[in-house]
Amino acid sequence: MRLYWYQAMTSEGASVRGSGEHIDLNDLVSALSAQGLQPYRVWSLPTWLNVLVLRPLKPAAVTEFCHLMASHVRAGADLRLALAEAAASASTTRLRMLCARLKRSVERGDTLSQALDQTKVFPPMLSQLVVVGQETGRLGTILAMAAAQFEQMRQLRNALLRALIYPAMVLAVLVVSGLYWLLMVLPKMAALFESLRVQLPPTTVWVMKVAEGMKANVASLPLVLGGTLLLLVLLLRLPAMKPVFHAVYWWLPGVRELERARVYHAFFSHLSAMHGAGLTLSRTLAVLMQQPLNQFFGGRIGRIGAHAARGQSLAEGLGSTRVFERFALSLVRLGENTGTLDEQSMRLSEHYAQKLKQQIETGTRLFEPVLLLVLAAVLLLVGSTMLGPVYDLASRASAGIQP
Repeated sequence: MRLYWYQAMTSEGASVRGSGEHIDLNDLVSALSAQGLQPYRVWSLPTWLNVLVLRPLKPAAVTEFCHLMASHVRAGADLRLALAEAAASASTTRLRMLCARLKRSVERGDTLSQALDQTKVFPPMLSQLVVVGQETGRLGTILAMAAAQFEQMRQLRNALLRALIYPAMVLAVLVVSGLYWLLMVLPKMAALFESLRVQLPPTTVWVMKVAEGMKANVASLPLVLGGTLLLLVLLLRLPAMKPVFHAVYWWLPGVRELERARVYHAFFSHLSAMHGAGLTLSRTLAVLMQQPLNQFFGGRIGRIGAHAARGQSLAEGLGSTRVFERFALSLVRLGENTGTLDEQSMRLSEHYAQKLKQQIETGTRLFEPVLLLVLAAVLLLVGSTMLGPVYDLASRASAGIQP
């Protein structure tokens, strides 16, 4: 998929400009010809720039798409009309182009879920929810629920980012201060000690060597840091590494509480939406197992299918995975016994959403004592390595002893 800009001529001879995402040049020409336009100038971005520009949609854009489609479908519009209206009324150029592309795919005979998958910018779970909506005839309701869910996830993500601002700023100040001390202050103190021939302790000598090495390679320091960050980003995006990182997120202390609450919230939210729409429990579980937010969690819940085939209840199947809390299992069991599984699932979703908010608030506060401990360790290192020789030198000078 590439992003194209074009200039075309109408049947009346007027010139128009536009842009859009298309599979190739032939797809662009076919789309313009269907509108009665004849392109005479076309240009596009290089392939490597397309990868950077055509990134997955942000949660706000996904929420807006679901809201627009739900509003039109529930009002009685068919898919083509709903997509046409969304392409005209979306708030961003990218979303308008995507809606127009989805409309062309639907007109060619693709289903909406297939068209969403072909874009590779929408969340995989959205296409699964669309399949459920089309199978049950409640596409508008499903999309409205999806809009509410994605909006809630967006708000939780924004809350986490806002909460990380203060720790990030403090950490940045510590890093900059440490680099300034190593690159500017320590070399001058080392020159002073060398000129006065002061006997330095081993720790001070080691710190001096580190400072000299960093100053000698100060030009390559940004490249090393930038390369390390780039390598980390590439590893995070590498599909083969996702199971490893997801397992780390699931078990790492301090992170696992946030990750588990996020995964539980999404799981029970989707379970409530699909089961409440009339989808059978086996089909609902099959969809949930196909697109887990966390692959480690997905590997565990993959066992539910075997237990369901043996006639066990959902609560027993979830309990066999050993990844769900007892509170969640008790509410699922209650929902199965009373016929209110979708309501209990929604209650669990709201519970974990509230729990995630609380963990975000309290978790960021825990950064403050950690940062204070780091600052204390830095001050202790400075005091033990640098201030000791300075104090010894001052004592000798006051006693009239020459070094």
